[in-house]
Amino acid sequence: MPHTQAQLDSVPVPVRAGERVVARSGSAEILLVAGESSEGERNLAEQVARRAMRDTPFHAPAYTVADPGDSRVFIVREAGAAVGLAVLRLRPRWAWWSWDDWDEERRPATGVAPLTSWTVETIWTHPSCQSRGLARKLVEVASTEVGQPVTSFGWRHPFTPSGEAFVRQLCPEGFWVPD
Repeated sequence: MPHTQAQLDSVPVPVRAGERVVARSGSAEILLVAGESSEGERNLAEQVARRAMRDTPFHAPAYTVADPGDSRVFIVREAGAAVGLAVLRLRPRWAWWSWDDWDEERRPATGVAPLTSWTVETIWTHPSCQSRGLARKLVEVASTEVGQPVTSFGWRHPFTPSGEAFVRQLCPEGFWVPD
């Protein structure tokens, strides 16, 4: 059977005993990897984060096996390959950044007492799978799994241009800034 480009350029994600499938969307499954997941699953999450890093301007993966146990990694598996990733981590958030402040390159105007909140460290979809709503689905599933509304997530920046557009769609008033 011939491989698709996505399969050739993606991390293989075989079905594993004990894996946690938290959602399905069409032919895709969303897996959750957390601190209590097996070492093999956490290693897989790191491999996917390293693959995602190749499509971004960032110089470190959003997740490694050495990360704190409070991280939540959501992996989209389709046709046996990773085609999406979201990494969330508990972090103190310290300010609300309105899009007006962001656009004018002003510091966030609304500081708050530090409050621990889930922060989206990264969100990625394989180039061959973009514009299919997978990133939105990842964030919705993550929101349900961690029990926090998307609009109250912290968002790690800097943003790629597509990342900024995505956050603007999900959080039209502005976004929380992690510490």
